[in-house]
Amino acid sequence: MPLIAAALAFFFAQMIKVVIYRDLRVFGRYGGMPSAHVATVSALAWATGRVTGFDSPITAVAGILLSVVAADAVGLRRKVDPNSGHTLMEAVVGFALGMLVAYLLPVKSN
Repeated sequence: MPLIAAALAFFFAQMIKVVIYRDLRVFGRYGGMPSAHVATVSALAWATGRVTGFDSPITAVAGILLSVVAADAVGLRRKVDPNSGHTLMEAVVGFALGMLVAYLLPVKSN
């Protein structure tokens, strides 16, 4: 489920960009609203937490990965290339989208 959640969050974030910018060419590009990178890793982290428990080491790793990706998207990448980075709002919306996708998917019971 975490991998599916991550892939769906990326796809939905990119489709939202296509709708917002009314241009199919923005699919797959860096930058823009919402952050697909943050949405992807947010969905991965939240779905991992739902599957393995929020106190598991695997969820901790996914959470740290999320924080690194979000910090990179808003901070470092924006300093290197302002056109490929994200504003804080774009990252927050990506985070929320990833969380929503992770919670809308059913969790398999063992």
